[in-house]
Amino acid sequence: MAFKTLQVPSSLARPDSCSFTPSNPKSYCYHPKPHSRPQARIATKNRLHSSPVLKCRANPHGCVDDVVQSRQDHQTTEIPIVLHQSVVFPGQTLQLQTVEFRYRIMMHTLLLQERLSFGIIYSGREDDSSRMADVGCMVHVVECDKLVDDRFFLTCVGGDRFRVLEVVRTKPYVIARIQVLTDRDSPDSSNLGCLMQQVEGHLKNVTMLSDKLNWKLVVDHQARQLSRMHSPESFSLVVARLFVEDRSEQQWLLGLDDTAQRLVREGRYLEQRSKYLAAIAAIRDAFGQLSCNEKQ
Repeated sequence: MAFKTLQVPSSLARPDSCSFTPSNPKSYCYHPKPHSRPQARIATKNRLHSSPVLKCRANPHGCVDDVVQSRQDHQTTEIPIVLHQSVVFPGQTLQLQTVEFRYRIMMHTLLLQERLSFGIIYSGREDDSSRMADVGCMVHVVECDKLVDDRFFLTCVGGDRFRVLEVVRTKPYVIARIQVLTDRDSPDSSNLGCLMQQVEGHLKNVTMLSDKLNWKLVVDHQARQLSRMHSPESFSLVVARLFVEDRSEQQWLLGLDDTAQRLVREGRYLEQRSKYLAAIAAIRDAFGQLSCNEKQ
């Protein structure tokens, strides 16, 4: 496996306004970065049964390439690409472990260049670049541990979405020319508040039915506050990340450049999900009543 994903609970912090807390990785979230270059500091530390570890932390406020940070549509840049079996979204915190030699080379190169950012693209198989999607998410390394065997443990935070324009090379790792992807102004922008309320209503139904079935949601206790914590675009991306289980659907939502369309699609998905959960709850209730009648 190229990168081993370390499980981290999903974050609800607003991608454009929260901070990093080392003692609580789940509270990490994406900051907009100023145009400064990343500052990395290296220290030696013992870890994993006293094995020497090289510890480096990147300033999350300065780890975006200047070219990528600019949101002008005509600007492009070349970045390393990591193929991953999950869809990564802006603001998402994830921990990765480099295993394959090509990604160890990539991390050495990024550290030398002081460019602690790369792109992650969903692929059904991590070693199959021919099946990778054309839209991915930049991630910024906010902490990395380098072991003596050249493996890296990375804590990353999702940044801007991007669209792949061209694969420049595939060896030793994929390099692609990309363009930052942002939502365009939608004719339905005046209706975004109403769409958010509809999606939030479906979220409440999903949460209620999940509780009834004892299916624990990661963020069920905060589902009602999502629309208050995020802008329409950010809200739609958080919903796609936390409440959409199908990865193909997640990838489709990530690639949309229209907030209204994304909210409409999410509303339909959550409505179908509510109907599915309601059907299961009804069947369970029916069997429960049947069991009670048999005992009587």
